[in-house]
Amino acid sequence: MHAQVYSTDVDFAPKPAAHWHAAISRYFGHLEARCEAPGSFEARMQAYEVGVLRVFTISSSGNDVERLPRHLHDHGSDYYKLLLQLEGHSDIVQQHDRVALQHTDWSLYDPRQPYTIESPGPYKHLVVQIPRARLQGLAIPNLHTSQIGHPQMQGLFRLLGSFLGSLSDQLPHLPEACATPLSETLVGLLSSTLAALRNTQGDALPLPAVLRARVKQHVQSQLADPDLSLDRIAEQMRCSKRYLHRIFEEEGITLERYIWHSRLDRCKAELEAPGDSGTELAGRSIAEIAFRWGFSSTAHFSRVFKSRFGLTPRDCAALASQQARTFLHH
Repeated sequence: MHAQVYSTDVDFAPKPAAHWHAAISRYFGHLEARCEAPGSFEARMQAYEVGVLRVFTISSSGNDVERLPRHLHDHGSDYYKLLLQLEGHSDIVQQHDRVALQHTDWSLYDPRQPYTIESPGPYKHLVVQIPRARLQGLAIPNLHTSQIGHPQMQGLFRLLGSFLGSLSDQLPHLPEACATPLSETLVGLLSSTLAALRNTQGDALPLPAVLRARVKQHVQSQLADPDLSLDRIAEQMRCSKRYLHRIFEEEGITLERYIWHSRLDRCKAELEAPGDSGTELAGRSIAEIAFRWGFSSTAHFSRVFKSRFGLTPRDCAALASQQARTFLHH
């Protein structure tokens, strides 16, 4: 999976701390960054687009970042942030709550509220930006961590932490076609965790939001099944088709269209990914790709593909191959 890389080793001399501040503010909104020895500061960030999510691995020799009240309405507030402590330790402070994050601890927080993350020594973080709309309908605490004392929740907390840790390890090696299913799996797991936590606190479960996330996760895992249908999804989710339609109203797209758009997105990702030879399709036929993702007619596939993306499947593959060759030559 392709990453945009920022490193003080090659990009930011002779003022690494100041330029690092600009780099992180580009993605996370304006942040005040401080370190004890700006001249010897070292940091590296890899930024990935994973479906609707943005995922970052960040390592540093140590620094503090602070989000101040006057910056709360910039682009950094378009997302919730999920942080996993991969190495070292950090303290996160928000609205008078302070939590010490050790290895494998994670925290979910809202950048529309001021916060500070203090990392006095070397550390490594995995940070996931989640569009606010993807958690719509769920009550998100200002600062929520895996250290919340609910013994019955520890299994889910560890599962989410383990998933995030594996994601961090495997991101550089994953194909682009995995991006959407990965994002839906992460959002579904996080939604289920938050809903289960509310249940332990005696609150009513926010069923529509949680079910919508679970349906998306289920669809992404079953796209290759040509028999995937609303009837089967309703049966497996134990709800009516009418209810499925209702929970998808907020998406601005029907569930049927979501399924077919997802299939087309998978096909496009395969068409744009050259094989080992680096040549167009590399032995894969367009029909094979279409049938693999649930289409039963190549004519229908080509028609709806062009309608969605503005070019035929073969033209898509040829363009991707040409761009790949141009990149290699440079």
